[in-house]
Amino acid sequence: MIPRDSETRTTIWLPYRQMKDGKKLAILTHHPGLTLSYARVAREVGYGLERLGFRVTWLGLPLPRTSPASHRQAVMLPQTQTLHALANWLEAHRPEVLLTIGDPWMFPGIPSLARKTATKWLAYFPVDGLPLPEGWETWIHDCHAPVVFSRFAQDVVFDATGVRPPVAPHGVDAGQFHPTDRVEAKSQVGVEGFVVGTVAANQQRKNLPALLEAFARFAKDKSDVQLYLHTPVTGPCWDLLQLARHLDIEPRTRATLNYDPARGLPDEQMRTIYNSFDVFVLPTMAEGFGLPLIEAQACGVPTLATDFSACSELLPDAFQRLRIRARLTMQRNIEQAVVDVDDIVEKLQTLYDDPELRSRLSIAGIANAMTHTWDRCAAILADEAGRLAS
Repeated sequence: MIPRDSETRTTIWLPYRQMKDGKKLAILTHHPGLTLSYARVAREVGYGLERLGFRVTWLGLPLPRTSPASHRQAVMLPQTQTLHALANWLEAHRPEVLLTIGDPWMFPGIPSLARKTATKWLAYFPVDGLPLPEGWETWIHDCHAPVVFSRFAQDVVFDATGVRPPVAPHGVDAGQFHPTDRVEAKSQVGVEGFVVGTVAANQQRKNLPALLEAFARFAKDKSDVQLYLHTPVTGPCWDLLQLARHLDIEPRTRATLNYDPARGLPDEQMRTIYNSFDVFVLPTMAEGFGLPLIEAQACGVPTLATDFSACSELLPDAFQRLRIRARLTMQRNIEQAVVDVDDIVEKLQTLYDDPELRSRLSIAGIANAMTHTWDRCAAILADEAGRLAS
């Protein structure tokens, strides 16, 4: 097993009956060798399940330029005839449980496959809007045990199906994400002054133009503020550099360059980026969970995010929850939220003027982040997996 920073983790032990037999469990999601999104969740949850006695294998599809050798126990399924290859693998290896991690539309053939195999299907998935998307109710009833990322998702699923699935919130590795010297972090990242930052994909749901507009208004009469964007700044959704020029904030805008957005950066580099921020802002329209919010909090950075979906659960102080200006029906007819830019501007100004408030939110954020451990997440999933495998 790869060495882990076990001394920084609090292990939650489950009843011995769920651990003694070394049940086989396969995790199916994005490439587990990546650092991003579901890949990170799959890797951390898998390590936790191993500590709880399961024999774990990761299954995934390699992305372009991603080496299958980058994870020690990954079985890479082909990009064509994937379901057929998965069925063959399950037949050959016969794991007691198949754990899928991600949105239902990532796994369109799994319900039919689950009906033909002895392997039990545990579905761990997000909901990031209202109402529950059409077709998901059948999908949820087809799986042997559903588990969701957030209380928001739990409520949406219950309203639509009458099923109240367990909630397994994601975690954060305190051995990797923690406060460091902020002056040194700014120096390493190449920023200075009061830094407003974000970590987000360049996609419509993240609503990054709202942050640039808010920063432009906030920075108008200030010479000591900068904006940092950890995102691909020239696409695929927006050309943020062009927008920064249009808003006359290009000289104050910094970004992470020359990295593969499919692979991400190592945790130690992300820790330095987070610690260079004085405020973290996520103007998202919705989140299935929102890992950067917890990672920023673990690094002691005051966080602000739209008061909608799972974000609301991750922000312990009402000040951190940004007002919603409107709701829009987006792709797949899911209703999501549009943040109030005025509220971002006002709260940035308040935090800029009030170092004591920044300190209080920093302390509260660290405490909140420490309640989100990967072992807790794995324990909830192990409880469901152990029940299915018994």
